[in-house]
Amino acid sequence: MNTPYNNAEKTVSVLWIKALLQGAELQGIAAAPLLQAAGISHELLNTSYARVSLQQTLKIWRAAEALCPAEDFGLLMGELVKPAHFQLFALTLMHSPDLGSAFEKSVRYTRLLSDGGRYFLQLNEQEAAICYEPQADNFSRHQVDAVLVLLRSFASWLACKPVALQRAEFMHKQPENLDNYQRIFAASLQFEASRNALVFAPEIMAEPLALGDEKLAAMHEQMLEEQLALLQQPDTAGLVQHFLRNSMDLSVDRDQLAQRLHMSGRTLQRKLQDDQTSFQQLLDAERQRRALILLTTTSLPLTQISEQLGFSESSTFTRAFKRWEGVAPLEYRQQHKSSTS
Repeated sequence: MNTPYNNAEKTVSVLWIKALLQGAELQGIAAAPLLQAAGISHELLNTSYARVSLQQTLKIWRAAEALCPAEDFGLLMGELVKPAHFQLFALTLMHSPDLGSAFEKSVRYTRLLSDGGRYFLQLNEQEAAICYEPQADNFSRHQVDAVLVLLRSFASWLACKPVALQRAEFMHKQPENLDNYQRIFAASLQFEASRNALVFAPEIMAEPLALGDEKLAAMHEQMLEEQLALLQQPDTAGLVQHFLRNSMDLSVDRDQLAQRLHMSGRTLQRKLQDDQTSFQQLLDAERQRRALILLTTTSLPLTQISEQLGFSESSTFTRAFKRWEGVAPLEYRQQHKSSTS
């Protein structure tokens, strides 16, 4: 399948970026120059749901490749990136009934990790091939190698045992030294192939997974569906609402949130204007929603409520609450108690 390349619109989860940085560090490459080359701050890496552009991700790879002397940098990177780096994604696949079902699920949710590549399962009577397609025209062989190694290790991790591989196919040219390829894939190698793929015997996909659990799978899938809905929000206002609703800290300004959404403050302002709202309106709406909940379901003092809502002083919160509800917070709390007693 040929997909039009539009790198400007593609993004990558910070989970993938953090895994790459850790893998690079284990190969002796410091994270700081890689982040600097890509223009990514350390603070962004610690932001829930944050994503960076595919272009920034490619810059990390190019910088790491330039700094690493190893010829098989991508293969080694793939070995160092583990399923545990991807937390909920990995748990959801682990509780699938069989390996084929796990990979079918991963096709749906892989975008949560990266828009940079897609993979899919081709199954017939002779083979089961997990195929990988970069979604940018300037991927290096190291990036492709890393993904195929990760998929290889994912299969064995899900099965809780080594899974035999029949063949590994690569679209890039054959490197001079194949020692690491032979060690890692332990299968026939084909270079300058028509696809990037791991080829298994078809019956392997039907083997039950040792840790399959339908209830846990359903719970984890629901959480992934919520994250997927975030990426598929049709409008910027909905995206901002989702971030605010899931944020523990409402002490955030427009530019900070814009960075988390991977756009400039001006772009965010313009997009919200197109949606006939503003950042302040959405922030006030979330603060008002939480204030009503905290005042009616807790006995927290106003100082703590104010702090949770991102107000610097309780007097500022009180003025804002009067504007929203027409009464002071404590008066609203008392009225609610009276009406329910």
